Amino acid sequence: MSSIGTKYKNLKRYKKIGEVLVKYGFTFAAEKLIEKGYIPKFILNIKPYKKQLTDGEKLRMACEDLGPTFIKLGQIISTRRDIFPEEIVNQLSKLQDEVKPFPFEVAKEVFEKEMKINLEDSFKNFERVPMASASIGQVYQATLKTGENVVVKIQRPYIKAVIERDLDILYNLARLLDEHMDKEKPYNLMEIVDEFSYVITRELDYSLEGRNAEKFYSHFKNDKDIHIPKVYWDYTSKKVLTLERIYGVKIMDINSIKSQKWDLEELATISAHCFMKQVFIYGFFHGDPHPGNIFAVGPKKISFIDFGIVGYLDKGTMSFISSLFTAATRRDVEKIVNILMEIDAIGSKTNIRRLKEDISFLINLYYNMPLNKLNLGEALKKIMETAYSNNVKLPSQFTVLLKAIVTFEGSVKYLNPEFSLSNIAKDFATEIYLHRLNPKNLIGELKDYSEEILYGIKYLPKQIRNLLKKVENNEIKFQLEQIGFDKLQDELNRMTNKLSLSLISSALIVGSSLIIQNTSGPMMWGISVFGIIGYVLASILGVGIIISILLSSFNKK
Repeated sequence: MSSIGTKYKNLKRYKKIGEVLVKYGFTFAAEKLIEKGYIPKFILNIKPYKKQLTDGEKLRMACEDLGPTFIKLGQIISTRRDIFPEEIVNQLSKLQDEVKPFPFEVAKEVFEKEMKINLEDSFKNFERVPMASASIGQVYQATLKTGENVVVKIQRPYIKAVIERDLDILYNLARLLDEHMDKEKPYNLMEIVDEFSYVITRELDYSLEGRNAEKFYSHFKNDKDIHIPKVYWDYTSKKVLTLERIYGVKIMDINSIKSQKWDLEELATISAHCFMKQVFIYGFFHGDPHPGNIFAVGPKKISFIDFGIVGYLDKGTMSFISSLFTAATRRDVEKIVNILMEIDAIGSKTNIRRLKEDISFLINLYYNMPLNKLNLGEALKKIMETAYSNNVKLPSQFTVLLKAIVTFEGSVKYLNPEFSLSNIAKDFATEIYLHRLNPKNLIGELKDYSEEILYGIKYLPKQIRNLLKKVENNEIKFQLEQIGFDKLQDELNRMTNKLSLSLISSALIVGSSLIIQNTSGPMMWGISVFGIIGYVLASILGVGIIISILLSSFNKK
């Protein structure tokens, strides 16, 4: 559809957005929409809200007035303490995703259209009044024909079209504002809308939430302290999600838990171990662990619900976190700044000297603090505030993790006001170490490493050919002085030969390690002969490389 057609199609919505912007004092944004012809000029005549409000309060109230899409956007922004002021983040964190429920008859129609079966034929009982209603869908209690008690989440009709319309408007508004804002700011509004679009589009597909729940279930199915609800795939689709109903007490309901005579501190510790496993062992964690999403279901058992928002820690992010942590424990401020530069987190307007001073202050503030005195949530907030004040933009998954940690620690404090994740960090570190030493995990890492080496060996010639082709086509220009060129060429040849031998030696070690695990083929002393041969060849090459390096160093002296 053309931009003009889209503009007129969404004219009513643009008008509403313009009215809200002017009402809460965001006249600059409304003027940009008027300038491009999206809204009429008379919108500026609307009387502003009289009550004295902070920018954060005005932004929160504007999101509430504009409905589901903007409430979700505000919740996403509230996770980015590294790029937005504390006051705005705190206000947007208060946004509640609660709206007026839609009629049961509409929910029934959505279910039957999706599942191609009558509601009565699927359930022995289905409560007509929803137990919860949110912007994207609402949740009902029901009992399957086979007797299992379940909860059924049904998506609002036409919500996808509403969100797509608002996303189109948000992209236009973000583009207009980006054109007229400081180019050196630590964030780009278009990028934030992109991130939001990705998150909310995934939330619209309930089958993805079902797969998230199933993944959590597979991780904790053998854990006696953790219960994850089962997914009923026969009654699940993109717009319908059916899960096992959890019978328990929300961890914020302390009086009910105490009435059961359950140990609050024990439940807090179990919850913390579960969350730490999600992050540091599985790299797949609950993205919104607020108190309403965690239940006590027994004297020593907890359950998580609502898996619409999850976080992933890929190898790159885990490496980033590990490198930062290692540098911080060594109080190596230079290393921390270099790591941030490597991932392009530091903007051109960042004052490096001031950034180093702020990092040094944080490290010295928390370095020798006893674990029982450390408030991890508060420490992470200070890290995010330091990032914001120095124009440092952190990776989005890292900020999701920090937000989840802060939210989770606040949730568990309902059970134990003295709780801090740092209290159990030392004990859990041993579990992480043992997990990594598990033979299965070591073999997996060895396999990944060998694949990387083989990939490098396989594609190095192709990369060299591409480089030479670019040189041939004058796409790369060299400026060389003739002085000492022959000596440089000889040195490069020696370095290339050593690198090639090192790669071959590494590949032989990795390959031999994998072969030794295989019991087929000729054996000697219970070990594969081919594996032994590989190790011998690798050893000869390794010794040769070491001798070559030592001789080279001796000749230079």
